[in-house]
Amino acid sequence: MDNAEDIYSFYDALAHDYDAMTDFENRFAREEPVFKGILNRYSVHTALDAGAGTGFHSLLLAKLGVKVAAVDVSQEMLDRLQENAKKMQLSVDTAVLDFLDLAGSYDAQFDAVFCLGNTLVHLLTDEELRETLSNFHSLLKPGGVLIIQILNYDRILKEKKRVQNIKKKGNTTFIRFYDYCNDRLYFNILKVTEDAGRIHHTINTVELRPLLKEELADCVERVGFTSIEHYGSLQFEPFDENGSSNLVTVARP
Repeated sequence: MDNAEDIYSFYDALAHDYDAMTDFENRFAREEPVFKGILNRYSVHTALDAGAGTGFHSLLLAKLGVKVAAVDVSQEMLDRLQENAKKMQLSVDTAVLDFLDLAGSYDAQFDAVFCLGNTLVHLLTDEELRETLSNFHSLLKPGGVLIIQILNYDRILKEKKRVQNIKKKGNTTFIRFYDYCNDRLYFNILKVTEDAGRIHHTINTVELRPLLKEELADCVERVGFTSIEHYGSLQFEPFDENGSSNLVTVARP
């Protein structure tokens, strides 16, 4: 990826705080029923978690009996994943891989490829997106399923709100916000910590390509997926361009 070094440094720097910022432990109870439904709906027994981060979805899938391979560009994130796996007594295979290097990296084909958590928008060019989706296609068994989850940028680009989320954990506050710049977004995470009456802060930034529904659908079709559906959540709610928080695209080879 053209911006690979920026992505590595962004997520390596974020790894230590990522679980606290995303409410890692409490998410299992909320999302386990959702993923049980997905696994039953698509008969998933093996899966690739593309952009696994610290492993929430990989570990949830493993907990539900799926054999999981997890890839990410950040070694720091995957180290956290293995720490989390050890605590939970679960097994997940991990590899530091750029999406453009996925082809040929796995002999086994998967029942499902999951690319969740807004990961896909780190691909900044049409070529990178097309090659990545083609790699996902090549890793699926016949009848397998690709499930992509990104934010609903159709809505975000209309509203152009800067602050997206504020999360307080102990004496630390995480503020996620955007800078809008033509056809790109700059995603910022401001970390503010109060310690003995003093305020400390750090800020990390990464460039994103805000993918619209029709752009993603067109590219998914071009690389060979034939059955393509769009939803507003992983619970398969209808997608509302003006109201949904997320865009979930489900595609079959």
